[in-house]
Amino acid sequence: MKKKSILIAVISIILVTVIIATVFIIRGYNAKELESEESIRTESEAKVGISIEFSYHEDYWQKYDLTNAVYKTQAEYETAVRDYINQIVILLNKQDWYEKYTGIETLYIGLNINDADDSISEGAISFSKNLSKTVYTCDLHLSNTMFKHNRSQLVHALTELIITKTEGNTSSLEEGFCEYMQSNLGMGIGSYHYGLDIHNYLIEFTKKNKENADNNNNMNAIRDAVGDQKANSINRFASQKSYFNHDYWSSANYSFVDYLVNTYGIENVMKMMDGYDESIFYLFHQNGLSGMVADWEQYLEKYPCKLSWDEIQTQITGLKSTHGY
Repeated sequence: MKKKSILIAVISIILVTVIIATVFIIRGYNAKELESEESIRTESEAKVGISIEFSYHEDYWQKYDLTNAVYKTQAEYETAVRDYINQIVILLNKQDWYEKYTGIETLYIGLNINDADDSISEGAISFSKNLSKTVYTCDLHLSNTMFKHNRSQLVHALTELIITKTEGNTSSLEEGFCEYMQSNLGMGIGSYHYGLDIHNYLIEFTKKNKENADNNNNMNAIRDAVGDQKANSINRFASQKSYFNHDYWSSANYSFVDYLVNTYGIENVMKMMDGYDESIFYLFHQNGLSGMVADWEQYLEKYPCKLSWDEIQTQITGLKSTHGY
């Protein structure tokens, strides 16, 4: 009986020791994890140049079923935002991007989800009233597809934040570049063309709608303004409550920018975008923007399309079926 009591006492001491050791190990792990997160945050802010904070119009991670969500947690989303900003800034050599917002030290990035599939506002940004001279707030307007269909225009919106010369007023050239970044750095499937060949998509899109007089007039107006630097381009073409206009405007300018990048290189395209008027294009083409657009049009005329419009729609339907539509 005495031996049994001693054995029980020894086992109890061992159990207590193991529990205490486990608690210390967990605490140590959590401390290291927090330290690591803080280190990542500090490193991120050093690269970006300003402090990034977050705000939300709703608790979206409670609101939606997260089965098909791109980001399963709020922390995962915030990490993605910081990482994408760093990647965009480094790729475009735009480490000083925030200096256009005079005196900014802290940027609150708000998330505003449009609760409608494939909203024409997806990938847009807007600026709220500044909280102070050093604190700005910018909302990312994204579609609920980020939660419902594993599609997101996050890179498009963040690129717009970094490259636009005027707050939230995207030019045609900037729109095309945002889509270029979305497809090459982010999720191509998040765009209108669902990550398919943009030139093939645009060519067949144009053919399909030429017989419709209204659509043809809109397409011609959009093509006439491809690559322009006017900050109100988005208002003239994309904000007419027309999914068709926004799709065509965005796709045409993405096709043009993709052509420019492949022809002149991304560094030179960035120089074009940094210009405040169309005179910048004469540094790269003797006929300026009109010459570049004419060359792009010739490029499209000779482009070897592999898919018809019906085949494109079949592929998009297949892609949508795998994304919970």
